[in-house]
Amino acid sequence: ALGATRPSAISVIAARRSGATHPVRESCVLVAMAMPKRCAMLLAAMFPATSALTFDAVAAKNRPVSKVITLLKDMSKQLEKEAEEDEEIYDKMACWCETNDREKSKSIKDAEAHIEDLTTKIEELTALSAQLSTEIKNHEREVAKHQQSLDQATAIREKQLAEFNEEEKDLLGSLSALKAALTVLSKHHESLLQLPREHVRTVQSAVGAALRRHEPLLKSALTPKQRRLALSFVQAPDDYFDAAPTFKQSYAPQSGEIFGILGQMKDTFEANLAASQKEEKENQKAYED
Repeated sequence: ALGATRPSAISVIAARRSGATHPVRESCVLVAMAMPKRCAMLLAAMFPATSALTFDAVAAKNRPVSKVITLLKDMSKQLEKEAEEDEEIYDKMACWCETNDREKSKSIKDAEAHIEDLTTKIEELTALSAQLSTEIKNHEREVAKHQQSLDQATAIREKQLAEFNEEEKDLLGSLSALKAALTVLSKHHESLLQLPREHVRTVQSAVGAALRRHEPLLKSALTPKQRRLALSFVQAPDDYFDAAPTFKQSYAPQSGEIFGILGQMKDTFEANLAASQKEEKENQKAYED
């Protein structure tokens, strides 16, 4: 029967407002709330009005509960202070995070755009590299082909130069000998029969060397009769300059005709030398071009 009656919230509030702050009275009030109304009336008769009791403030402060309450209040103040500090730090961090987020977002966006540009550039350069590689291979084939042609042209040019040098050397030697022979004959043109023996041998040597070295050239420059006369002079020069001619002079012209043949040979060699030198210059120019 006692447990059937529960204290109401209004009873609790009324008890607190009545000033029942004494521990014993608080306990009694709580017990009275839990008891039936009759028990509550009995307890109320045992304890008169609360205003008749005194409150010891100093003793209340020294109680364990008061100490705990004081500690909790101090902790509450410290927590509030730390909360304010944390809130200030949070505001700063939030501002920094927001600013940094904008900067980083912009940097990321710029980097992504740059990556796209670089990707496009790489693709373009890759295509250009492939094109240039193909062109390089084509140029290499052309260079190899031109190098082969150059090697052939160089070989031909070297052969031409060697032939020209040899021909020029022979012509210059023959011209020098013929000029010397003509000089000797010109000094004794009026008295060829009294030409000294050593001079005769000089003329004979010059004519013989010219006939041997330049036989193809002299075939077109001299008539058959002139060639026979020159050969006859080389074989027996004394028959043309002795005071008493031998039987060979019966078919040979006078010794003065030798002078004319030598002059004609000299002109032929000079013309051929000039033509060879001109051809050499043209060949050199063509090779350089």
